[in-house]
Amino acid sequence: MYKFYFDISEEIKQALKNDKPVISLESTLISHGLPYPKNLEVANSSLEAVRSSGSVPATIAIIDGRIKVGLNDDDINILATNKHVEKVSMHNLAIALSNKNHAATTVASTIYLASQIGIKFFATGGIGGAHLDSESTFDISADLNLLSKTSMFIICSGAKSILDLDKTYEILETLGVARIGFKTDFMPGFWYHQTDKKVDYNFNKIDDLTNYLKIRGAVNQKGSILIFNPVPQDKAIKKELIEKWIRISIEKSQNELISGKEVTPYLIKEINLLSENKTLEANTALIINNALIAGQVAAKYFKI
Repeated sequence: MYKFYFDISEEIKQALKNDKPVISLESTLISHGLPYPKNLEVANSSLEAVRSSGSVPATIAIIDGRIKVGLNDDDINILATNKHVEKVSMHNLAIALSNKNHAATTVASTIYLASQIGIKFFATGGIGGAHLDSESTFDISADLNLLSKTSMFIICSGAKSILDLDKTYEILETLGVARIGFKTDFMPGFWYHQTDKKVDYNFNKIDDLTNYLKIRGAVNQKGSILIFNPVPQDKAIKKELIEKWIRISIEKSQNELISGKEVTPYLIKEINLLSENKTLEANTALIINNALIAGQVAAKYFKI
């Protein structure tokens, strides 16, 4: 019954039917994560990166109350330019369907929907996590819970730098989510190259990584796997600078009484201004690079 609400492109249907590599991609970065026209550029470049690796891209969003898997140009333009696109996670996904709205999917809702139709791989920039002061606010992203409930292979550059990365790292272990490095011994810091948190294991070769992924499947181990792929070195920013800009932006947000769901986009915008667009450049580079690596890993996994 639930598949009634899905509109899956014919290309993706055939790829899933024939065990071809498919990479799911979130749509929130198009509608809420990046400014226009950079959002359009990154969305299309991510599609191209996946295709160049031999895999099939599957951007997921809700268009007119329908779950679309594999967006066309018109769909992407709606997300990139329409000011009334909702942002849906697990708590409001069905509401957007009920109201027949346009909505962009977060990490949590994307991996949930992708897993429902048999997609194994997902590429994104950074996952959500425990927010600063979450010990008192209990503000923890739904992404972490969904990672423990699904069995996806997720390529990302860590959790977003504005989060409490130490708490996020520990919660991932508590939830049984494997923290795997691809050519890195440490969890990345999203905009900066690495934290001081060691990964569970570092794979330097795609062949070894895909062999591990197959073993996980063979023993039917549940829970998603985070494959950490750091921001490209030429776009990485020094950790000290990021932390300084975060402190300045948080203080400004408090002075301006910014709260709730408005805090994250506010901080990202302010930090980008302080960095003179360097964080935007890093974000752009890591998103496209993660799509490329995901495509390469999936193609090897499915022996293309």
